[in-house]
Amino acid sequence: MIDGFLLEKKLNKNIPIPLYYQLKELLMEYISVSDENTPLPTESQLCEHFQVSRSTVRQTLGELTSDGFLVRHKGKGTMILPRKIDQDFLVVLESFNDEMHEKGYTPHTEVLSLTVQEASPSVAKALKIAKGDPVVNLVRLRGANSVPMVLVSSYLPAAFHGLGSLVTEDLVNNSLYRIMEDTYHVPIESSRRVIEIRLAGDFEASHLKVAPHAPLQYIETISTTTDNIPVEFSKASYRGDISRFVIEIRKKRI
Repeated sequence: MIDGFLLEKKLNKNIPIPLYYQLKELLMEYISVSDENTPLPTESQLCEHFQVSRSTVRQTLGELTSDGFLVRHKGKGTMILPRKIDQDFLVVLESFNDEMHEKGYTPHTEVLSLTVQEASPSVAKALKIAKGDPVVNLVRLRGANSVPMVLVSSYLPAAFHGLGSLVTEDLVNNSLYRIMEDTYHVPIESSRRVIEIRLAGDFEASHLKVAPHAPLQYIETISTTTDNIPVEFSKASYRGDISRFVIEIRKKRI
């Protein structure tokens, strides 16, 4: 049934904006003011109210489904998915657990691997150490409310302030950064992050519970101490269907 917000809306057939795109914009507005799991009007109802073809409606719903706003259940109709989790990861140095708690979610961490290994050329370059030097490699799967969100692999110079002993720490229940600062006296002062889009391989897909080749937000980070010494190089793959990042930009002062 068409009611409320959508009841007052119409499409404009006299402008060079495709009808499916106009409908998509209206439905995104409707989604933004609706609760999760709210059922969407049926295809027939949308066709009748907006005077468009079924193929136009299906194209709109297909794109909104691919974008992670809707889920379509056979025999039950189309429902609004939970909103993506806004994350401040790109602009604030804060532990994943602390950020999730602040946003009202229950975080969880699974340590997939915690070893000491030789630094590869790319890891050595990022940490400004020699190729083959020992590094701690920590691979974690992290999520919120029992949903996997990010797969992250961190590398730390094992010889710096005894960080090699991190392999004995409880990194399921404790923050890596907090342990580094409190136990090893290695506080993180700043980070440089690079973000791009990559497609999920088999390893990422199986752990993040997404389809192979699904788009992921891939972020590389180099974190440094107050003396500008790099002490962590991480590679994080975030699920694009449930995560988005908030960035605040200020005008450059001349």
